[in-house]
Amino acid sequence: MDTADTEEENQKAMQIEQDIVSEPKARISTVAESLSDEGKEVNAVEEPSEITMTRKQLYDEIWEISVAGVSKKYNLPYTHLMKQIKEAGIPIPPSGYWTKLNFNKPVTKLELPEPADERIFIYRTVPVARKKKHQAISEKDSGRTDRKTVVDESSPTLESSVLPPKEQTPSVLVPKKEDASEATQTVGQPETYEQYGQTYNIYDRETLYKEVWMVPVTEVAKRYGVSDVTIRKVCQSLDIPTPPVGYWAKLRAGKTVTPIPLPMSSKPAKKSGLRTGTEYTPQIEKETLAFLNEEERTVVLSIAAQIRIPNENAKMHPTIVAHRKAVMEWKKKRKEQEARGFNRRAMDTPFFLADRVSEEALPRVLHIIDALIKAMEPLECSLTSDLKFIVNGETVSISVSEAQDEIKHIPTKEENIQLLKYEEDKRRSSWASKPKIRKYDHVYNGRISFSVYAAKNFRDCKSYVIEDRLGDIMIALYEASDILRQEREAREEAERKRQEEERRKEERRHRFNAEVDQTLTLENLSEDYDTACKIRRYIAAVEASGNLDPKSMNWVEWAKAKADWYDPTIAREDEFFGKRDHEKNAEQKKLERSGYKWW
Repeated sequence: MDTADTEEENQKAMQIEQDIVSEPKARISTVAESLSDEGKEVNAVEEPSEITMTRKQLYDEIWEISVAGVSKKYNLPYTHLMKQIKEAGIPIPPSGYWTKLNFNKPVTKLELPEPADERIFIYRTVPVARKKKHQAISEKDSGRTDRKTVVDESSPTLESSVLPPKEQTPSVLVPKKEDASEATQTVGQPETYEQYGQTYNIYDRETLYKEVWMVPVTEVAKRYGVSDVTIRKVCQSLDIPTPPVGYWAKLRAGKTVTPIPLPMSSKPAKKSGLRTGTEYTPQIEKETLAFLNEEERTVVLSIAAQIRIPNENAKMHPTIVAHRKAVMEWKKKRKEQEARGFNRRAMDTPFFLADRVSEEALPRVLHIIDALIKAMEPLECSLTSDLKFIVNGETVSISVSEAQDEIKHIPTKEENIQLLKYEEDKRRSSWASKPKIRKYDHVYNGRISFSVYAAKNFRDCKSYVIEDRLGDIMIALYEASDILRQEREAREEAERKRQEEERRKEERRHRFNAEVDQTLTLENLSEDYDTACKIRRYIAAVEASGNLDPKSMNWVEWAKAKADWYDPTIAREDEFFGKRDHEKNAEQKKLERSGYKWW
């Protein structure tokens, strides 16, 4: 082989080696360029980085500004940071720690186990570039595919090349407010068909599941031209779980939420329904706990997110222990009364929970109430003797019930004897009466329903149990307390207005009566004055007649004196009558002869 051929082969080998080294970088840059071209549809990829510190330094920051504060300080997802803290074995403040601290109550700080000076690495979570959720649904419905850059499976991908070696925790993207309408438009129009001049929707189970978890049900209802109640009923008939109360509020607050997966179901995958054309105008959604200030709201939401059922062996709240004892005594007394044949109306009034749940479910219900009150007590909440919550000074009542299954009744030994006796009597005579034996029994099945102020209802279902909704129940208690406060203030305002109206009416009545009295007085005064004037005119006529003798002159003087006695402007006092009470009416001022009084 000559020298030229050898040099040519060496150059080819070097070129191949250079291509092998540069190929992954080229592929990565290709993907990055394609992502940057679709900037409106993807999230930007940040440079990976890690935070190095000792366990003592991280421990001090956690107990000084909380895990949430550290998460915000270093721009780390809360759940990802919490996972790494647990892996490092660093204790965190327990539930209610910051609330007690805010109210200057004694708190216990957990000590950091050794080694304190060990260096640890906290990795930042790098969000993977991806399309919006609603575009995936749009592609599925419309059958359109966007331009994508293909990366060979054998070469390193962008994610494997850029992300740090730590396991990535999936984060939930918080949809912007303006994205809600865009998302519903991107999904496309729902499938419909015409029949008998009316339009019917076709609801696909998987598609509808994605829609109700992408945007609120009210937005989904607009697309289908029906009410939100109809959408919820369709979801229920297709076994589609819907977001629980507070889901969208938590998303807007940037909190981590976990969608309920679509369960397996034997029901049909599609359902049709009439498009009613209902134009639903959604009300402005009120922010959760909007009546609290920002600091109180943050504390309540933080505690609600951390409520857990205490250990079964943990000591219950004293009020709950006392109530449980009273319930068990009532149940025992009820059994004794039933054994004696007491009439139910004559029995004692049942305690709360005594006749609504079984003895097997009672401990579970009490543990739920115990978890709630222990989490809420640091917030100045308390529990009454009949297990009502006092929240923000308002007494919020709760109701708990256990569902029952209807099963066929199996006759007892005594009932079988009664039936045999009935058959025997029937053979002897036709007037025998059949014993009344129930056909079905109702047996408690352990499914609990929890109602807060008859407004919010929580119950065990296929997707979750009540223990998973403790935070929502706590928020519902606070919301109910605000409703009660508004109702109480409305009643107080109505009572204040009623009393004010009564006061105004009473004042007007007094003024009216005073005006009547004053007018009657004026009338009486004017009548006396008219009498005085008539007397004077008569005196003047007598004097004008002339030829007055001494006796007539004396009479004139006497008559003038009486006229002055009648005249209220002079009010002369008479020798016999004294002063005339001009303000009285004529009947009261009537002159009467004095006679003998026999008594």
